[in-house]
Amino acid sequence: MTERLLESLTPSRRDEVLTAVAAVESARFPVQAKDFRALLDPQLRHVVEQVLAAGGRSLVETLGGFLSGYDDGVREQLIRLGIGQLPADQRAVLAMVLLFCVAIPRAEGYVTAESMWTGKHPVAPSLLETGKVRPGTVRAAIRELRARDLVRGVSGGIVPGPQFQRLTSAATTILFEELILLAEPHGDLALSIRRLRAAKTPNPEGDH
Repeated sequence: MTERLLESLTPSRRDEVLTAVAAVESARFPVQAKDFRALLDPQLRHVVEQVLAAGGRSLVETLGGFLSGYDDGVREQLIRLGIGQLPADQRAVLAMVLLFCVAIPRAEGYVTAESMWTGKHPVAPSLLETGKVRPGTVRAAIRELRARDLVRGVSGGIVPGPQFQRLTSAATTILFEELILLAEPHGDLALSIRRLRAAKTPNPEGDH
């Protein structure tokens, strides 16, 4: 179907679509629509979305630009299969980075949903070493997380990396909910999240 859709385009427009797909798949930071006609034109952007969807990917609009990320259904399947899961030490350090750089500033009103990944609230590496994880382990984890673009260094410390800008809105919502449950597990918002999740969970005994 995708091949037929591409074949229906003129050669120049087909090249524009494929160029845009390659850009959003390979760019480290969001690409601007003004630089790619296939992202600026709504009809061609729809073709870009379909080409990405054929590979289990989605077009993500973030920070005024575009990137690609895993489709929500594909993401859920990868989670179920345990594919791409980070080692425990890296998960622990990454959780602390997100807690200090995103969850706490947002709870204090300094970060909005639209600016979660701008990196304006870095955490000092020394602060990450004050927990139960050994300093050497923290430094090793940061090196690996940097290599995966999950964190990056800025003036003042560490912030979440550009990979987080590839999250769909649904994935971002889930991640922020997990941060709330981590930071304030007994707070009103955490209780609300648990109630909503419980309401969405099918009850096998209720279906006959």
